[in-house]
Amino acid sequence: MIIEYFSLTKYIAGIYRESKNSINTQLKALDIRATESDLLLVVYDHPAQTQKELAANLILDPSLLARTVRQLEQRQLVTRFRDPADQRSLRISLTPAGEQIATAIKKTLIDWWHDFFTAHPEVNEQIFTTQLQQVYLGLQEKRD
Repeated sequence: MIIEYFSLTKYIAGIYRESKNSINTQLKALDIRATESDLLLVVYDHPAQTQKELAANLILDPSLLARTVRQLEQRQLVTRFRDPADQRSLRISLTPAGEQIATAIKKTLIDWWHDFFTAHPEVNEQIFTTQLQQVYLGLQEKRD
């Protein structure tokens, strides 16, 4: 079988868009955009990362991340604080309101994927997840 490599990008982008559109519709009441939800989830799962670490983990331009953090900070969903070990670095944490929203986003994501895999038993969740993780880690290694 010959793999059409250009199709891989189409599939990955399509999966991301479909999941984000569906999830964003469910989260409309929270008034959270896609990049904001991604940032809140990463900070929820990995608190007190520096802005530089977050930009790398989210594969975001540092200036876009800084604007997004500033917007979330104005909405009192995150706080920034100086790293005691390196005063040049800013670390990001969720406020209690940010934690509530991140929890709602996480639950929505878990439910969305659960519903997908239930509706499509032909897609093996474990294999799919493991392979995507391997691709992601391979790309991370390439960047380093």
